[in-house]
Amino acid sequence: MLDIHIHILPGLDDGSPDMDTSLAMADIALRSGVTRMIVTPHSNQMGRFENFASPSLAADFRRLKEALEAENLPLRIYPGMEIFADLDLKEKIQRGALYGLNRKNYYLVEFPFDADIEWMNDRIEDMMDCGVIPLIAHVERYYSIQDYPPQVYEWIQMGCRIQINKGSIFGRFGGRCKGCADLLLDHGLVTAVASDAHGINARTPWLRDGYEELERRYGSRAPELLLEENPRHILKGETIPPHGIRPERRLHFRL
Repeated sequence: MLDIHIHILPGLDDGSPDMDTSLAMADIALRSGVTRMIVTPHSNQMGRFENFASPSLAADFRRLKEALEAENLPLRIYPGMEIFADLDLKEKIQRGALYGLNRKNYYLVEFPFDADIEWMNDRIEDMMDCGVIPLIAHVERYYSIQDYPPQVYEWIQMGCRIQINKGSIFGRFGGRCKGCADLLLDHGLVTAVASDAHGINARTPWLRDGYEELERRYGSRAPELLLEENPRHILKGETIPPHGIRPERRLHFRL
């Protein structure tokens, strides 16, 4: 498997606090069947986790890669970032302060959980004006999408692609997140599933249970597509065609 969203670079955000934890996370991922990983520290959170493209960020990535090799952990890692959307997003992408997953054309973007759809659409248009593909992080966690999931279909038709968290499949972010994630999966509106792991106790990099649950619900093709094939296309910057069917407007989630 290939994990495209994880906070494993040590000391950069609210994920791994140190190299020992990062190496333990890598071991968990490997034991669960993950062989490749795009590391995605929070970025563009002004005054908190800025993590813009810089020699320092490149050095942090290199240190983790060297530590994995020194510990004989056969996990291949690639650079990335989880970009917090703001009004300056377009300018920052254009000047190279922010970059895509594996420095290709898929940009992992997150929004404030309470952002309204109109504001999110404006930021998506800003990104598309730069010629990049918005890969919307943990879409099931946004309140406006929980209220109106058909927007995800519209985003895919616009050219966005969609990531959900493995934990949402199991209800680890609450009933509304699970209900939204289930509906998006049922309608084929998920491009990739990732761990969004932050540590070794809660929100870990273990993806095997997610693979098995997707296989149980939808058959073997679903985990192959969402945890292997589409993540590989994202890693290489390859085209992923539009997918999914539009869900009904009126939905009722169990809280």
